[in-house]
Amino acid sequence: MAFEELQNGHYHRVRLLGSGGMGEVHLMEDTRVGRRVAIKVIRSETGSYPDSKEAKDAARLFKREARAIAVLEHPNILPLYDFGEEIIDGTTVYYMVMPFCAEGTLADWRKQRYDATKLSVQDIAYIVDQAAAALQYAHDHRVIHLDVKPSNFLIRSNAKNPNRPTVLLADFGLARNSATVASSSGTIRGTPTFMAPEQWGSNPVFASDQYALAIMIYELLIGNPPFEGSMERLLRHHLSTQPVPPSTLRTDLTTTIDSVILRALAKRPEDRFPSISAFAAAFEQAVQALPAPAPSPVERIVEPQQSDRGDFHAALYITQMEADAGASPTITMPNGLPFTVPVPAGVHDGEVIRVQGPDESPNSGAVVFLTIGIKQAEETSPTLDVLSATPTLYTPTSTEEASSSRLDRPLILSRMMICQR
Repeated sequence: MAFEELQNGHYHRVRLLGSGGMGEVHLMEDTRVGRRVAIKVIRSETGSYPDSKEAKDAARLFKREARAIAVLEHPNILPLYDFGEEIIDGTTVYYMVMPFCAEGTLADWRKQRYDATKLSVQDIAYIVDQAAAALQYAHDHRVIHLDVKPSNFLIRSNAKNPNRPTVLLADFGLARNSATVASSSGTIRGTPTFMAPEQWGSNPVFASDQYALAIMIYELLIGNPPFEGSMERLLRHHLSTQPVPPSTLRTDLTTTIDSVILRALAKRPEDRFPSISAFAAAFEQAVQALPAPAPSPVERIVEPQQSDRGDFHAALYITQMEADAGASPTITMPNGLPFTVPVPAGVHDGEVIRVQGPDESPNSGAVVFLTIGIKQAEETSPTLDVLSATPTLYTPTSTEEASSSRLDRPLILSRMMICQR
């Protein structure tokens, strides 16, 4: 959509952040208070034909989303700063002004964690507690979100513990008031990967959000949702296939955690937990029953101590993403053997970490002291392994492969279209 400002220069456009089913989100500068905000607008092809049925429906849904957010004041729900409409070059533009979260979405943040085990079950429970609190608050105000998924939670980083960000529920574009759901049957709304069986039948209830949250937890734990594939395959799985118990795919999980997640994924809403807060409480209780996490093999220290054991001192250069998410680079020891170093998430430039040397070290009990250096993303020069004075290039690879068949975007279509497939 071609526009550079709103409200006579109050908001000045910086760039497009992204686009969705019926809207675009722009990064804009609030010139009055000097802060950046995210402004969601109806997409240009909708606004260009204001008299069409599609445009009227889009405007109605957009206004309904704004009203839904306006009444929800919760620390884990993205607030609404402003809402309005403006005519630009003969086109009516509807817009919502919200905070700009530079760290992106939970989905983006999760992809930076190279594999599912990078997040402890306790870290995931911390995220789930916030997500469930936001959803329960919405339910208490008769709002069903209907599009719960990682990409609809924005994050704010936690400097004290990078694996435990603050999450903010966003995008109420498909949300419905529970009192009006029954009167609008015939339209299926949601993201197929996360849609509960009753949602496929255009009869969503509060427990539909619980089902979607359970799918999200499953994905955070395992790295993939329980069901993937084409729309027809997803429909079949959600209606009739029992998910694989998570503990069979991740060894630090228990059958108690399985029972909690699988109950929330029950095919019938009445077989799930009575509320989303009850689901979250059961999940938290199951997590608390787990053995304490094993201590990290890496000690983060202020200054390396001197010893006569032949300890090694080196500088290790990693990217900012690796520093934020953690990494496992391989360095070459003086004896020529490779040694994989577990770099914890959240290290900073100049920080010194202490790692017990490999068993093959020529000096028994030797310790490796590594001073972390953060290189810029655009730098392509090799990382210098000071231990061997040999330049080596370390490039992290993600074990998480993109699935071309996964349907993770919102879906809006008629029930008839589903039946005809």
